Amino acid sequence: MGYNWRMRRIAQTVTIAAAVALAAGCVEREPTGGQPAPPDPAYVERNLFAELPEGETLTHRLDADIGGKVVYLGNQIDRTAIVPGEPFTIVHWWKVVSPPGPDWRVFTHVIGASPAEWMNVDYTPMRAGHGPDKWQAGQVIRDEQKIALKGDWRSPTARIAVGLWRRGAQGVDGRMPVSSGPVDAERRLIVATLPVQLKGQPSLPTYAIRRARGPIEIDGKPDDAAWAAAPWSPDFAPTIGGEPLRDRTRAKLLWDDQHLYAFVEVTDRDVFSEFRDRDGTLWKADVVEWFIDADGNRRGYVELQVNPHNAHFDAWFAKTRREGSDVAWNAGMRSAVRVRGTVDDRSDVDEGWDVEVAIPLVAVRGRDDAMRVTIPPRVGDRWRLNIVRVDKPKDAGLRASSWSRIPIQDFHALDRLATVVFADADGQTAAARAVGARAAATAAPAEAGGAATAAGDEPRAVKPAGGAKPRTTRPVEAR
Repeated sequence: MGYNWRMRRIAQTVTIAAAVALAAGCVEREPTGGQPAPPDPAYVERNLFAELPEGETLTHRLDADIGGKVVYLGNQIDRTAIVPGEPFTIVHWWKVVSPPGPDWRVFTHVIGASPAEWMNVDYTPMRAGHGPDKWQAGQVIRDEQKIALKGDWRSPTARIAVGLWRRGAQGVDGRMPVSSGPVDAERRLIVATLPVQLKGQPSLPTYAIRRARGPIEIDGKPDDAAWAAAPWSPDFAPTIGGEPLRDRTRAKLLWDDQHLYAFVEVTDRDVFSEFRDRDGTLWKADVVEWFIDADGNRRGYVELQVNPHNAHFDAWFAKTRREGSDVAWNAGMRSAVRVRGTVDDRSDVDEGWDVEVAIPLVAVRGRDDAMRVTIPPRVGDRWRLNIVRVDKPKDAGLRASSWSRIPIQDFHALDRLATVVFADADGQTAAARAVGARAAATAAPAEAGGAATAAGDEPRAVKPAGGAKPRTTRPVEAR
């Protein structure tokens, strides 16, 4: 097919949602009126391809087989958390192996934690103009859908499920079996699980990681020219339900073809940790922790830690925290720490400590070489991560703050990870450029389907504020 995907204009979609809770489970329904008119043929043509277009990055890649007839390639979602009442856009990508036949339709369900929180949102312009009854072998179909959760949605997550159902049939038996991929007991392919931003919950941050313009020396100082271009994160937020940690912590990130770089600046009037051994219980005292779930599926992630002695902890979680971790795994991380004060001296007042790390990009896969993460990332790729700072005051319990705010009970909190987007050296992402281009293209008429510390360093003197006696800042080696 000679469709020029780069020239297509993308129209916004309208979704008609009806929530139904039935004792026999969720069922599909035929339209009962009020549906927008089918899109014009040009819209259909712009969304038909012979293969997944080059440069299209899928938020969730599944390659799930539905009945041997259709492959659900994956989807793109325009946000990492959704808000009841506010529309979000998901773009489904389908590949036709053989025509499903005239009686088949596509369904989309949004599923919450209780039977009452379920939505049937089947309509898209592409399904109206080029549904499964018209699908031909070899076609790749871009199926854009806009969805808004019910305003009274209460579940902390929303699962997006799709599948094919036979016209006139009711219940599970009328759905085409899912041969591979994450499927539930009702023959629904679960294509995404999104955290829901309920009223009163803190929002999830997003950060564009710039590509480093030059080399970065891991010495505990952000004085390489590349660091000057990296923006600081907001000040870390105290944990939900924990004692407040008022000392400031902030971070910045960079990347190149081999490493993800992080610099974390910790203000701390009493820098202390009794732990010096690798893979010890570093989290029981002052430490900085990274949690990275690169593919964002909340299964298979890494935890990395560095403390003021530059001791390391790294662990691979093959599934979730509940199943335990592989502490024997080694991330190959390099780090350097600079203490602005005297570590482990409770009698004086310190200024803080800084840590600079280089994390090999391949480390984010842990022991899962098949993890669907592109190494090195492409501009526009998204990962999920969080950085947590832990502080142990002399006469008090642990306190913490983090980039993306988390509950004190769970530092891992995979549903609270921030989104990082890989950008070029100027901070631009391919996704951002594409969104801008598509936004300009959405000025389409409604009838078109639219609703709108390093070894060998010498000690250096640091001059404190107020003319106080200079104190020595010493780099320490990783252990």
